[in-house]
Amino acid sequence: MLKQSEISKSLQMKIGNMLSFIPLSPNQWTVIAVIVAVIAAYEIAMGELVYGLVLFILAGALDMIDGAVARARGETTKFGGFLDGLSDRFVEALFLFSLMFYPLPTIFIDPKIWLAGLIFIGTCMPSFVRAYADHNEVISHEKAKGLGGIFERSERIILLAIGMAAGIFISMDYFVYAVILGIVLSALTVIQRIVLIMRG
Repeated sequence: MLKQSEISKSLQMKIGNMLSFIPLSPNQWTVIAVIVAVIAAYEIAMGELVYGLVLFILAGALDMIDGAVARARGETTKFGGFLDGLSDRFVEALFLFSLMFYPLPTIFIDPKIWLAGLIFIGTCMPSFVRAYADHNEVISHEKAKGLGGIFERSERIILLAIGMAAGIFISMDYFVYAVILGIVLSALTVIQRIVLIMRG
């Protein structure tokens, strides 16, 4: 039975092979994904949640294509991986930041604080902990790359997408609760990674 990661890699390889004929480099796909995310952020800031969400989903799909095309063409580079990881964080932060301009309901505290918390604890800290441990050679590069967690980027994106969908069709309270849950699970992931690093 195939693991989820193997299924994902197989799917990405098929997508890469299908789209490899398009005369765009992997890094150009990455830049297009960021441009689409900027447009999506503008739409959300203007109150167009449905358009914004659809465009962010498109940006996420485009962001997957760059790596798939690079592997299909045999054009993977260290800089491409760096640019891809950078765009991942930028796109996610743009999504959350754009919602600071939308009148979200207050749950316990100002929703902007929740959004800022998820940008820091969720978008930035898990990857920073891994990168900084690798940079300071606290653990080997191989172990740093293999550091997992109970709540990584893919799970975070799914949670936010479900929360946003529930917010659009039912009540935006659900989205704010999804953000709060994301902060808690992201914090647990950061702690989990720190413990794994301490164990070497």
